[in-house]
Amino acid sequence: STQSTGEDTRCSDPDNISETDVLGADHWGVIYRSDEDEGDSSEEGEEMERAEFNRKWYVRHPDCSEFDEISDSSDSTPVPSDPEPDSDVGFYGEVCDSFKAGYAIQKDIDNVLIEVNASKHAYNISVADQLMHSTRALLELCPEIKEFPKYVKYFGPMFMKLAKDRDSQMVILDEIETWALEKSRVADTQKILHILYNEDVLEESNILEWADSADDDIQTSIDKFIVWLKEAEEESSESD
Repeated sequence: STQSTGEDTRCSDPDNISETDVLGADHWGVIYRSDEDEGDSSEEGEEMERAEFNRKWYVRHPDCSEFDEISDSSDSTPVPSDPEPDSDVGFYGEVCDSFKAGYAIQKDIDNVLIEVNASKHAYNISVADQLMHSTRALLELCPEIKEFPKYVKYFGPMFMKLAKDRDSQMVILDEIETWALEKSRVADTQKILHILYNEDVLEESNILEWADSADDDIQTSIDKFIVWLKEAEEESSESD
């Protein structure tokens, strides 16, 4: 880490400040002018800004990927920067907690949705990502595929509110595919889709469209369900 020598390293000529003098030969950084005083837009104001000694340097140490902030004041002790929070990880964790707690006591599903929406705004998550993480949470929460109908019976009304159009249902389908391939659960895909279809979470037209471009292994696993959907669609068209 960078150690302060206690020496005043400011140059008498502000236009020729040497970063090496301030940062040392083993470090690198860029000069950042404080924006506390916006200064005068006139030529005289620009000269004053160039002469301003109230500067900061952002320096990255050779053994550290984070940026530290060093002021040119008498106290030049490095101040570690706070890492940016991972919004997706934080949001997904809260969704899982809300889902688990809600299902355990069979809380009103509208209240669970309120919690999820609150987390969405807190983490500044997009609607598509909200649906993606909610789908993943539902799939992960269910311990066995035979239990899935009970979970969808409970969470289905919430997903129906979140996924009313084609694009949002495609997000659900894409996440099911991603999850099944990652978790080696391709064989469960057909039953998952069938249950979500029966509970009116997914529409047959969207399932059929998605299936055409799905992974080959997924297509093979859901072949019987897709054939059944197409036949049902044809029968519906004939009856109309």
